[in-house]
This record gives sequence, C-alpha cells and structure tokens, in this order.
Amino acid sequence: MLGLYLQAGFKKAADITPSSLEGLQRAPVLWQTFLPSARHYKKYCKLVGWEQTGQMHPFYWQVRGLSLQLRLLAHGKSPFKLLGLVHLQNRVEEYAECRTDIPCELVARFGTAYQHRRGLAIEVTVTGNQRGQRVYSATGTYLMQTPLKPGPLPAYESGITAPGDTSSTAAELAFSATMVRRYAKLSGDVNPIHLSTLTARIFGYKRAIVHGMYSGAQAVSELGKQAGLNGKPVHLTFKRPMFVPAKALLLCEQKAQTTHFAAVSANRDQEETYFTGVVG
Repeated sequence: MLGLYLQAGFKKAADITPSSLEGLQRAPVLWQTFLPSARHYKKYCKLVGWEQTGQMHPFYWQVRGLSLQLRLLAHGKSPFKLLGLVHLQNRVEEYAECRTDIPCELVARFGTAYQHRRGLAIEVTVTGNQRGQRVYSATGTYLMQTPLKPGPLPAYESGITAPGDTSSTAAELAFSATMVRRYAKLSGDVNPIHLSTLTARIFGYKRAIVHGMYSGAQAVSELGKQAGLNGKPVHLTFKRPMFVPAKALLLCEQKAQTTHFAAVSANRDQEETYFTGVVG
C-alpha cells in the first residue's frame, strides 16, 4: 500500500465547490472482494488483544478494507489530498454476522460532507456483503484543513459523551515502536507519521503516532473481555495524537444500555484525552 500513499502524496487537491461535494455521494464507488485469511485474522487478534474467538472484532474488516478506502481518497474524482487528512472518528454499525472464513465484498463510497471549524469533514462509508447478504457497515470521518467554505453545509459534531466522574479504570494500554510498526505491516497503514520519529517530523510531528484504529481496537478488546460487545455498534472520536512510546488508561462508565469509555494519558498531572467512545 506504500504506492497508494506515494500516489496520494503527489495528488493535488482539486477545487471544492458545493456541486463537487454533492457529486461525491454518487461517484466514485469502489468495490473489491477480499478472500478469507484465517492466518491474518489470528495475527490481528493477537496484536489487538482480542480473545472473543466466537465473535468478530468490530474493526477487523475496516482494516482489511483500508486499501479500498485509500484508493477512493486517491481517486481522480476525489478533491481531497490523502496525506494531511486527519482521522476524526470511526463508527461501526454492523459486524456481528461477518465471518473470516468466506469471501467478503466491500464497497467504499463518500458520504456526507460537514463544515468543521478547521475546514471540511468528509465521511467514507464501507459496507460488506457475504453470500449476498449485508453483514458489515462502517463510517470513517476525515478532516481536510482548509479555509474554504464551499456553501452551506451541516456542522460537524462528534456526538459522544465522555465518561463522567463515576468512571473507573478498566485497563492500561501500552504501545511501543515495535508494536506500532508491526501493526503498520499487518494493516497496510504505512503512513509515514506512524513509522518513525524521522518520518513523523517531516510532517510536523515530534514523534511517531500510534494508529488511531490500533489504540481504539485495543480499547474495544479490553471492553470485550470485561462486558462483551454483543454485536452493539462501536463509535470512536479521536481527540489528539498518541505519541510512541505511549501508556494510557482506559476509563469506562456504564450508562443505561451504553458503555462510554475514553483513553487518557497515564500521567494524571498532565492528563490528556486521546479518544472517547461509546458501545451501544
């Protein structure tokens, strides 16, 4: 997938107008059939700490379909430049019926565009079918930082309530440079900001950054150990980068039929929230 990042790096952002944004929801639409790989899934589960062998990890097919999403963002009809996009949030609605032992056809398309205080936020939706039946549905939202305001757009809102004062520490998350590079290889997400301090500094970061879908996947795995996900939707909102090496505390609070969680820095004197999320 390095070629896709290189292609995206030389791709120039096109003019963005209300009509071009509206047209994105019709085309392009990309699809690809992914063959089963029990070995790949086993490696993924081990890396993210997923122990629910009878259930699918909610983020797995999002990882398998990363190349498809990158192709969509790098497409000639896409006005966005892939390098520089900021991952704002990710939500997975359907995943419980998905399997790893049969082929899965994934379809990627652009969704709604939003006005963000720092630019434009665009959705990328991924749906999956196995044996002719919908089994997977997920949406990632990405920020393109720009002063452009191409007409009236709905305002971007994260819509997630962080755990409150009654939250408890569910687990400690830790990420080394070796773990992050291993995830980059497994997922194919070889964005330079994740690979080393040197390559991260080229893009303005002081150190390499943990993949948001990696730290989020570990958090979801811990929640699965303690309460089970039971096929409920999972929604993550990313707040700030988690620099390598990293340690974070996973806070959790049960609210009616939902579980609210957050990853915060282990240093309580300088507490930072890396992401917030909700199951249910």
